[in-house]
Amino acid sequence: MGIYVEKRDKLIEKIGELENRIANDTAKKKTLEDKLKEVSRLAMAEEYNCKPRELDDIISSEHQLLEKLRASGLSDDELLKLVGGGNS
Repeated sequence: MGIYVEKRDKLIEKIGELENRIANDTAKKKTLEDKLKEVSRLAMAEEYNCKPRELDDIISSEHQLLEKLRASGLSDDELLKLVGGGNS
Protein backbone atom coordinates (compact mmCIF):
# COMPACT_ATOMS: atom_id res chain seq x y z
CA MET A 1 0.00 0.00 0.00
CA GLY A 2 1.32 3.42 -0.88
CA ILE A 3 2.07 6.07 1.69
CA TYR A 4 -0.67 8.38 0.40
CA VAL A 5 -3.28 5.64 0.47
CA GLU A 6 -2.52 5.07 4.17
CA LYS A 7 -2.70 8.81 4.89
CA ARG A 8 -5.96 9.03 2.97
CA ASP A 9 -7.46 6.12 4.93
CA LYS A 10 -6.39 7.64 8.26
CA LEU A 11 -7.88 10.99 7.29
CA ILE A 12 -11.14 9.33 6.25
CA GLU A 13 -11.22 7.52 9.60
CA LYS A 14 -10.59 10.75 11.54
CA ILE A 15 -13.31 12.53 9.58
CA GLY A 16 -15.74 9.72 10.42
CA GLU A 17 -14.87 9.96 14.10
CA LEU A 18 -15.41 13.72 14.05
CA GLU A 19 -18.75 13.33 12.27
CA ASN A 20 -19.86 10.88 14.98
CA ARG A 21 -18.79 13.28 17.74
CA ILE A 22 -20.57 16.14 16.03
CA ALA A 23 -23.79 14.09 15.77
CA ASN A 24 -23.56 13.10 19.45
CA ASP A 25 -22.78 16.64 20.57
CA THR A 26 -25.63 18.02 18.45
CA ALA A 27 -28.06 15.60 20.10
CA LYS A 28 -26.78 16.55 23.57
CA LYS A 29 -27.07 20.25 22.71
CA LYS A 30 -30.68 19.77 21.59
CA THR A 31 -31.51 17.99 24.84
CA LEU A 32 -29.93 20.78 26.89
CA GLU A 33 -31.76 23.46 24.87
CA ASP A 34 -35.06 21.69 25.53
CA LYS A 35 -34.29 21.55 29.26
CA LEU A 36 -33.30 25.23 29.23
CA LYS A 37 -36.57 26.15 27.53
CA GLU A 38 -38.59 24.32 30.18
CA VAL A 39 -36.58 25.70 33.10
CA SER A 40 -36.92 29.23 31.68
CA ARG A 41 -40.67 28.72 31.42
CA LEU A 42 -40.83 27.50 35.03
CA ALA A 43 -38.72 30.45 36.17
CA MET A 44 -41.08 32.86 34.42
CA ALA A 45 -44.09 31.18 36.05
CA GLU A 46 -42.35 31.51 39.40
CA GLU A 47 -41.59 35.18 38.71
CA TYR A 48 -45.27 35.85 37.93
CA ASN A 49 -46.34 33.70 40.87
CA CYS A 50 -48.50 31.39 38.79
CA LYS A 51 -48.62 27.85 37.52
CA PRO A 52 -47.01 27.08 34.14
CA ARG A 53 -50.44 26.48 32.56
CA GLU A 54 -51.65 29.83 33.87
CA LEU A 55 -48.55 31.42 32.36
CA ASP A 56 -49.55 30.05 28.95
CA ASP A 57 -52.97 31.66 29.35
CA ILE A 58 -51.44 34.98 30.45
CA ILE A 59 -49.06 35.07 27.49
CA SER A 60 -51.83 34.14 25.07
CA SER A 61 -54.25 36.79 26.33
CA GLU A 62 -51.56 39.48 26.40
CA HIS A 63 -50.56 38.58 22.86
CA GLN A 64 -54.18 38.81 21.70
CA LEU A 65 -54.54 42.20 23.38
CA LEU A 66 -51.35 43.44 21.74
CA GLU A 67 -52.55 42.29 18.33
CA LYS A 68 -55.88 44.08 18.83
CA LEU A 69 -54.06 47.29 19.75
CA ARG A 70 -51.84 47.00 16.69
CA ALA A 71 -54.89 46.29 14.51
CA SER A 72 -56.49 49.47 15.84
CA GLY A 73 -53.61 51.41 14.31
CA LEU A 74 -51.20 51.83 17.22
CA SER A 75 -47.53 51.42 16.36
CA ASP A 76 -45.06 49.63 18.60
CA ASP A 77 -43.53 53.00 19.54
CA GLU A 78 -46.94 54.32 20.55
CA LEU A 79 -47.62 51.20 22.60
CA LEU A 80 -44.30 51.57 24.39
CA LYS A 81 -45.13 55.19 25.22
CA LEU A 82 -48.48 54.13 26.62
CA VAL A 83 -46.81 51.79 29.09
CA GLY A 84 -44.02 54.22 29.93
CA GLY A 85 -41.33 52.45 27.97
CA GLY A 86 -40.90 54.90 25.12
CA ASN A 87 -37.49 55.85 23.78
CA SER A 88 -35.91 58.83 25.47
